[in-house]
Amino acid sequence: MTEERRIRPGSRLLLGVAIVFGTLGSVYAAALLADFALDLLGVASPAVRLGAKSIAMAAALPAGFYLVERAFLGRSPATSRKTPGP
Repeated sequence: MTEERRIRPGSRLLLGVAIVFGTLGSVYAAALLADFALDLLGVASPAVRLGAKSIAMAAALPAGFYLVERAFLGRSPATSRKTPGP
């Protein structure tokens, strides 16, 4: 017995667009937050600022992807997440 999966039209395209813009937004927000934190700490060295912003942006990339993925899994019906058995 096979269970037919019903995919809403455009859901993959919408997921792709959301992942792109969600990760870009999270990277941008991480750069802004890192810049703000470095300003508060009084860091003036360009090398240290660049390194700290790079680390923050690298950490935000998977976080943004995860948040978008969780949002899409939360809105999808539970039956479409099940894998068919043997």
